[in-house]
Amino acid sequence: MTPSVNLDLNGRNDLTYTITTQGATYQNDAIEASVIIDILVGFETEPDDFIVIEPSAPIEGSVYMQAAPSPDSRNGIDVELRLELSDGTFNHYSYSTTDKDEAIRLLLDYWGRQRLPDWTNWTDITDQF
Repeated sequence: MTPSVNLDLNGRNDLTYTITTQGATYQNDAIEASVIIDILVGFETEPDDFIVIEPSAPIEGSVYMQAAPSPDSRNGIDVELRLELSDGTFNHYSYSTTDKDEAIRLLLDYWGRQRLPDWTNWTDITDQF
């Protein structure tokens, strides 16, 4: 089931985006909420797929948000966020959920509202890079 979307685009309108998946790359003009939703819903049948949303400029320090089916949880989705720091280093955070609607909302808020999630309880996986 595809959730309905009532997306109020109240973020910056000067950003452009690129979305990359296993099978396609979408440039700014081709991106709609339905593209993001369809990709995440498709994780059920495409367990090797992923989505990376890259803004043309950092959003509150974040250079991208990505999601992929979780290898550790049936029907789970891992959402990750990378923050670039002023000293040239970065922090990378991960969040796992089995709630597909939650994962969709996180990515739609990032793309449509230029809003970061509350990542204070996310797992810092910076040391994996």
